[in-house]
Amino acid sequence: MIIMVIKNSGYEYYHSAIYGIIVRKCPANERISDMRKEWMGLIQRNSDGSETLNYNDESFPAYIHNGWIVPGATWGNVVHFHEDLEFVTVVDGRVGFSVNGKNIVLEKGESIMINSKQIHFIYTVNESKSKYIVYILHPRLLCSSFPVEQQYVDPIINNENVPYIHFKTGTSCAAKMETAAREMLASIGNNFLITKSFFVVWDIVINYMSAEICFDNVERNDQSVDIIKNMLDFTRENLDKNITLDDIAESGGVSKTYCNALFKKFTNRSPVENLLHTRVERVAELLLNTELPMSDIAEKTGFSGASYMSEIFKRYYKVSPREYRKRKGSVVDLIEKALEDKYCVKR
Repeated sequence: MIIMVIKNSGYEYYHSAIYGIIVRKCPANERISDMRKEWMGLIQRNSDGSETLNYNDESFPAYIHNGWIVPGATWGNVVHFHEDLEFVTVVDGRVGFSVNGKNIVLEKGESIMINSKQIHFIYTVNESKSKYIVYILHPRLLCSSFPVEQQYVDPIINNENVPYIHFKTGTSCAAKMETAAREMLASIGNNFLITKSFFVVWDIVINYMSAEICFDNVERNDQSVDIIKNMLDFTRENLDKNITLDDIAESGGVSKTYCNALFKKFTNRSPVENLLHTRVERVAELLLNTELPMSDIAEKTGFSGASYMSEIFKRYYKVSPREYRKRKGSVVDLIEKALEDKYCVKR
């Protein structure tokens, strides 16, 4: 391993030839958070439809956050996937996750690991506020050497039989995962400690899995994940056009009936409802990143007019497009304020 240390303005930058990334170490009394606030509460997309993670430090692939959700939150029921491994531990209330169309409810003290590239979303179970710790880390942080990657990382993240792991309450693994989540949260700003905690978590994962499940090469026999990804991608790429259910089904090479069934399974929405939600996401992005007038945004996102766009936007984001733009997209603050009375959300 080749490590180069550069000191600058009280910080030390470590460059690892194995990771190919820069790790910034800050003074003990300072915590780094380069997370883009205007992205909080939104899902940003790459060109392939995968999520662009809002890392705490843009030079280090780790997103760690104290999260919460209530009915109506913009980050609920938003279908996405990413190469990173996602871990969630519930600290208060109950939280639901859909992973590849399967619903899992996490009770207080339970955790879930969502494997790399799995289609998933979070959803509410209670009518009150639920809280959780979420940390999303790229698996390359575990790949300190090729033998480690080959023997202990790839067999899990590339195993189609392991879309997720549910660490249920009352087990020693659940207790260990809860402790690890709190340690991960306390490590924000210290990338070395984050990496160390990740290895602790991965050791729990390896010990939890049976050798028969975890380390066998399993061939994919369910093509539905690829089909739904193709249809989701088609929807995003053509949201400015007058596309129909027939068009969406054709993009996946399936019938309209099967198209509807797949969307209901993986997104809990119909294809048309998903199209509408995708258009609203794009509206939010354009409001945040451009100065385009409302009529132009409506045209670029497939809405028949600015007034109809505003009506649908407010349904999802609880505020008008103009208010959203005025507030520079501080979605979390806006949503929390809008839902505070209804769900007794406390700041």
